[in-house]
Amino acid sequence: MSCLILLASVLLAIPTPDPPPEPVQGRVETIGDIRIVHVFGTPAQMGYAHGYLAGPDFVVGMQELFAGLPPTAVMMADSMRSWVPLIMLSEDQRAELAGVYRGIVDRLGTERMSIPGADRHVDETDLLIWNGYDMFREVGCSGFTAWDDRTEDGAVITARTLDLGIFSPRWATSQIVLVRHPAKGKATACVTPVGLIGIMTGLSEDGVCGFLHDGNGDEMSMVLEPERPVMMAIRDILERATPEDAFVVAAEEVERQGPFPYSYMIRIVAPDDADPASPPAKVYRLDAGGMGINASEPHMAITTNHYLHPGNLAPTSLRGDSRRRYARIHDTCEQGTPPESAYISDETAWSALRRVGADHMMFKTLHAVVIKPESGELQVSVAVMDEDGHIEPATARAPLTLTHAQLFDAPLPMLRIRPVAADAAPSFPIR
Repeated sequence: MSCLILLASVLLAIPTPDPPPEPVQGRVETIGDIRIVHVFGTPAQMGYAHGYLAGPDFVVGMQELFAGLPPTAVMMADSMRSWVPLIMLSEDQRAELAGVYRGIVDRLGTERMSIPGADRHVDETDLLIWNGYDMFREVGCSGFTAWDDRTEDGAVITARTLDLGIFSPRWATSQIVLVRHPAKGKATACVTPVGLIGIMTGLSEDGVCGFLHDGNGDEMSMVLEPERPVMMAIRDILERATPEDAFVVAAEEVERQGPFPYSYMIRIVAPDDADPASPPAKVYRLDAGGMGINASEPHMAITTNHYLHPGNLAPTSLRGDSRRRYARIHDTCEQGTPPESAYISDETAWSALRRVGADHMMFKTLHAVVIKPESGELQVSVAVMDEDGHIEPATARAPLTLTHAQLFDAPLPMLRIRPVAADAAPSFPIR
């Protein structure tokens, strides 16, 4: 661990060039232990700002990963580059990812991006494989949404933990709040490791939320044909949807995926005032059989690694420790905070997340959030590394509250007067 921390500290000490070759249409605000990275403009411009401002963390994560592998495993890890033709991105997403890479190179220089044990440096293909992660390995974990008479004022409260295995300390502790302010379309904010342009945990400026969870439906043996990563589908939903049409848009986008090699649940939440007669949360199933929609309890939907069933009891189809996590969320929400309360408050939500948060040696809660969609309030906590090099899970830390204004009412940063470089086409073959 100590050599990996030393490697990270060396890269972090790299001076920032002044000025950068391209205008950086973005800025970083640090509040507490959380970085809020605002990016503005076209997909290429937003990607460049993302890469330049935060991209070194992706490089450190890759270097830590390969430094910890035995020589035989380095060859196996590099073989994942053959997956590239299977990952489908739109033209805008391709331009954004190419921008991320340009920003990283302009910040570090390729000589500082070499990969231990491999005769190459971090490149665009590594970024692409990272952004297709959910096509080859399941992601996501527990959460719930409550509304109407389950909350004190009737407004929606929604929450989630993201629990994943740790392959790099920097990857686990480089969580940012990435806020996109596009030249066209809706602004979105997501909690994410650096380098991802899809969304696992996010909300739009209109208060529509999207979360990615594991499922336990039918799976394929492997990815056999090009697919859009599910993280990109959630991003497409949040960029398109209004509170009034969120579930129509979500159904269209999830159904467009078709049968998917892994099993996922996509939880979409919209402000309750959009249609008081309809539940503000729906969970879409996606697996080898295609799309389905889960049933919900009255005024609450709990999501762990299983298909939701009506009623207050966890269904018998749960796998692994999902039954325990479902029961813990359910019991905490039923008891309220304090126990005599009939309502699910912010404190209740965080109590439920802490009861299901993962804190194992190699498996931790990377981030946890509680969101109030109608106000756009985002309460967030991220994993950090302590002085001894141990990773503290997000649920062990007090959350930070970000308001709608802090996230979305952000002015365009002052830019250095420089010619804008032409958008570079990505070097990797993508359909």
